[in-house]
Amino acid sequence: MIGSDTFQQANRVRTWTLVLLVAGALLGDALWHWAPAVQLPLAVLLIAGLGLQHGALDHILHAHMHGDPEGPLRQSFALPYIAGIGVAWAAFETAPGWMLGLFLLVSAYHFGMSHLRVDALRRTTPMPDSLSGLILGVAVLAPLITRPDALAVLDTFGWHLDVGFGSELLPLQLASGASLFFGLLLHRTWRNGLLVAASIMLAWFVHDLLLAFALYFALGHSREAFFEEFKERQSVARNFPSFYLKSLPLSAAFAAMAGIILWLAADGVLRERAALSFLLAGTLPHIAVLEGWVTARTR
Repeated sequence: MIGSDTFQQANRVRTWTLVLLVAGALLGDALWHWAPAVQLPLAVLLIAGLGLQHGALDHILHAHMHGDPEGPLRQSFALPYIAGIGVAWAAFETAPGWMLGLFLLVSAYHFGMSHLRVDALRRTTPMPDSLSGLILGVAVLAPLITRPDALAVLDTFGWHLDVGFGSELLPLQLASGASLFFGLLLHRTWRNGLLVAASIMLAWFVHDLLLAFALYFALGHSREAFFEEFKERQSVARNFPSFYLKSLPLSAAFAAMAGIILWLAADGVLRERAALSFLLAGTLPHIAVLEGWVTARTR
């Protein structure tokens, strides 16, 4: 797909995103009924094949953003990046509620802006404003984080969002309605309302929480970010296969770290929340680098 028209044209990138998300939602519903054991392996495959690669290319993107076309894995980038993950993890363990709020806010902004930058390319409009990006990100994420199973996870961080009345689906119903409303408002300018609708469909049809997130993260956000970053932002799409291969060592390293953390959690050495906090903390330096908030370049 990297060298095909679906990767070369913004309109086709978004069309394929919607097709894949809707197909993923229907597949997730089918797996729940007929092959529930396949849900976890599929989620891991999506995250490992596209999601981790999306983050493991940060050293190359950082180099291109700051004038180094070779993109070597310099200590001036790698050490602060790894240290940032450690600091964020410690912060999650120290103030889990505050850090969860910061994580969701920053993630919503990053997701929303990545989609709006593709929308700007689709319609050849000026680059999007930050408020629109944040609203779109919230509209996409809100249904996914207000499912009953997601609320149970948020509860472990001190976020008790039980409304105290109605069915357990009421938060998801309210979030879906609000997301549709904001999606319609944004659609007037960016024509991306179907993206919000696809996210709502994932939240309702995919019964496994990790798979629902993996489908959006891999087939939605990561795919479109690959297009925007490598085809338009960095103009190095022809080198994407070689860059993808260069990302594998970092992906393997992070996967090994995550595997150790999850093993310690399974053994009872770490709490499950600590393991999840590590995975969440690992995304924050990525967002900071991609949004241009920090630079590790020293020369």
